[in-house]
Amino acid sequence: MPQITQQTLKATRSHSPADTEAVTLRAVVIGLALVTLADLYINWGTLLLRASKLNKSYFPMGLFFMFVVLLGVNALARRLGMRRVLSQGELHVVLGMGLIGSFFPFFGLAGFLVGVVAAPFYFATAENAWADLLHGHIPSWVALHNEDFAASWFYEGVPSTASIPWGAWVSPLFWWMTLVGAIGLTLLCAMVIMRKQWVEHERLEYPLVTVGMKMAASAQDDGGLAGMVRLRSFQVAFVIGFMAVGWNVMVYFLPMIPSLPTVPTSGHWFRWLERAPRFWVQISIYIIGFAYFARVEALFSFWAFFLLTGVEIAVFDRLGVGSSVGQGGVEAVRSQSFGALCALALASLWTARGHIRSVLAKAFGGASDIDDSGEALSYQTAVIGLVVGLLYVAGWLHAAGMEVRVLGFYLLFAIIAYLGLSRVVAEVGLPYANISDTAVNWTAFYILGSKTVAASTLVCQGFIYALFATTRGFLGPPIAQTLKLATSIRSGRGRLAGAIALALMVGFSVSVLHTIYLGYTHGGYNLGAWSLIRGSQNAYQNAVTWMRNPKPSDADRLIFMGSGMLLTMALTYLKYRMIWWPLPPVGLALQGMYMARRIVFPVFLVWAYKSLVLKVGGAQLYRKGQPFFIGLMVGYAVAVFLSTAVDHAFFWGRGHSVHDF
Repeated sequence: MPQITQQTLKATRSHSPADTEAVTLRAVVIGLALVTLADLYINWGTLLLRASKLNKSYFPMGLFFMFVVLLGVNALARRLGMRRVLSQGELHVVLGMGLIGSFFPFFGLAGFLVGVVAAPFYFATAENAWADLLHGHIPSWVALHNEDFAASWFYEGVPSTASIPWGAWVSPLFWWMTLVGAIGLTLLCAMVIMRKQWVEHERLEYPLVTVGMKMAASAQDDGGLAGMVRLRSFQVAFVIGFMAVGWNVMVYFLPMIPSLPTVPTSGHWFRWLERAPRFWVQISIYIIGFAYFARVEALFSFWAFFLLTGVEIAVFDRLGVGSSVGQGGVEAVRSQSFGALCALALASLWTARGHIRSVLAKAFGGASDIDDSGEALSYQTAVIGLVVGLLYVAGWLHAAGMEVRVLGFYLLFAIIAYLGLSRVVAEVGLPYANISDTAVNWTAFYILGSKTVAASTLVCQGFIYALFATTRGFLGPPIAQTLKLATSIRSGRGRLAGAIALALMVGFSVSVLHTIYLGYTHGGYNLGAWSLIRGSQNAYQNAVTWMRNPKPSDADRLIFMGSGMLLTMALTYLKYRMIWWPLPPVGLALQGMYMARRIVFPVFLVWAYKSLVLKVGGAQLYRKGQPFFIGLMVGYAVAVFLSTAVDHAFFWGRGHSVHDF
């Protein structure tokens, strides 16, 4: 290990975020530019080229590559002696804005929202009876009514004699943006309230942003990207990560060369137990890179519960348990996992009860025993904003057709899901983590029964599919990650809320408007996005299914949810009572989903390797290996961009998927 001299310490301090303003005008402008470029890159690679899926993760590949480019330009400017380079704190602000803004395009909220707005009148047929069952309950300000062919032209392409009917989108997009803004406000306030508890009291590790923060470290720190490029381990890893995709790019032109099992299309399904879910065998560089920074216990929990729930699914299907809830054991485990998520969220609130009491005392009584000067918002503003945001969301959904009694359950479970998933992402640190959107959307009906629910409420479930589809509309995790980044900012943190709001607004606008533009100019069908075509149809067809087949309350699903809650509470108790207990419950909340089947194999590999590293060399050897895994991801990201560029030049519209899960 190199010896640290006083001169090195002095140089490092000179670039410390404590000595510079972080939320500067240039940082915000560059952050908005990063959001715009990342969103356009994601849409370009996925919708136009039909290549890689660049934003399925909580640290989107489209953003990761653009951030690497920014760090490279900044390091070059510093090396050339330019004075106005971005400080470490400014880079954290830029990254935080990028995490929020790049969450919208393609497989994010914007992709599903555009489909939900455009689909209900265009896809109506005599066979699906949408005109009779749905149209009378769809307000004009929620979706396109297709009177001026706005929806038809979106999916089929605008005629050469006509122009894009932007006017038809103004009203729905305005009201949807107010809803997204209210949700963003609510989550920002909630995450501000919980930040000190999670970051300072419980010391959650936030592995995702830890990677970004290490890359953004100053050039004098070998942990920063500018310093890591000089390390042999980083250089070797960069070449390995680059060739993991670069080799397969050569196969595009020389198909006789065997490809490497490092891209989504080169893996295969493996069945390890009869009737249990298969898992995908693939060497995923992106998952491996981030998983190295996650806690060993969290990695173990994820793959261990995959095996345990796999056995459970096999037994359930063999015995017929869970057949009443559809899809047999898989759907039963999804309900169980959602129950586990609810228990994790409630346990987090219970653990934070003292902190929350102090926050409320500070907000309403001016108590001085807790300091909120370093938060993005004052606690008083956060509490008021939380209430105002929730009231607006409730009013919006009620105006869209949701009954008050259903609304109460829906908001309760939505808040729990937002909080729980934010906590899981902060604790586990895997780039991919999703929960059952079916459980979030329909749990209220499992409790009340659809027999007693109005048709307008069922139709409203089709609208909110845009918010929860595959949990890609969950803004809680990226906002929580951004506030973790703010921990290192010593000045100007009060302006961070404004930067977050701008990132949300620009990310939403760029993604939605660009998706609409691509639909009209290329034809929505030709974009091949599941979110625009099949996903949006499924959302409304589910409502029709509930109307045609009204059901009483679903006791079986509630029992499975309850079992997940009880198991999580028992494991949480054991973890707190016995520090050596090896199985935390966090992995249970992510089971039963397709995502778990795709990533469990590389997670297991990293768990085995990291466990060995910690046992043999301890924390010192683990830290020594960090540049290698960051080098893997950087080389991989550059190669993914190269593949996309090659697809643009030679395989337009029929690109190669080299990055997905």
